[in-house]
Amino acid sequence: MTELTLVSWNIRAGLGRDFRRRPMRTVDAITGFDADVVLLQEADFRRHPRPAALPSPQGRIGPYEVIDLTPTGVGLGWHGIAMLKKPGIRIEAIHRHDLPALEPRGAVIVDMTVRDRAVRIVGIHLGLLRGNRRKQLAFIAARLSDLDHRPTIIAGDYNEWRDRLGLEAVPDWLRLHSPGPTFPAGRPFLHLDRLAHSHDIELLDSAVIGDPNAVNASDHRPVRGRFRLLAAPDPKERPGDAASA
Repeated sequence: MTELTLVSWNIRAGLGRDFRRRPMRTVDAITGFDADVVLLQEADFRRHPRPAALPSPQGRIGPYEVIDLTPTGVGLGWHGIAMLKKPGIRIEAIHRHDLPALEPRGAVIVDMTVRDRAVRIVGIHLGLLRGNRRKQLAFIAARLSDLDHRPTIIAGDYNEWRDRLGLEAVPDWLRLHSPGPTFPAGRPFLHLDRLAHSHDIELLDSAVIGDPNAVNASDHRPVRGRFRLLAAPDPKERPGDAASA
């Protein structure tokens, strides 16, 4: 049985609930995550050239290696989305996409092998307008349908607090899941941070991380999902084909 644990967190560029920017506080919280893959949103500052909000000496943050998502070498990620991994996980392909929106947004698609099992991790940070979020989810689904099939997890800040409205473009081959309310971090009641996974992955458990280090380090709480990869994918299948099988 192959399991994968993923954590997703909007770190607000290291700006804590006390409105102080303390990047090492954020690094300490990340170090405490017991995960194979960590997805971060707002890991780079917004202004060009989007410098990194966290230090990453020798390409590492705590025990994790930083996956090189930035084409400029200045920041940590793509449109502020960064992805960290445990050593030993092999990266096979990276796809970067600009998302349709009035504001700059992006998505990253990373194919990797975790303990000899292939998996595709998609990091997202969707827009503030519901109409844009619908377009962005449809765009991501279309890009995934262009690729060979792999067990897939889409995680990040969906920026959508409703369970139905705004999420209609999530395709049938994905199961959408909220581990619980994540925003605002001090007393959360909005389900902004979510997980979605293909049917060949089983969600074993999930949680909103309430560790005080993380709660104080951002206006979002992190979410964690523990998954079981159920079956080896057929490389000839498309995601839509797997849903209809």
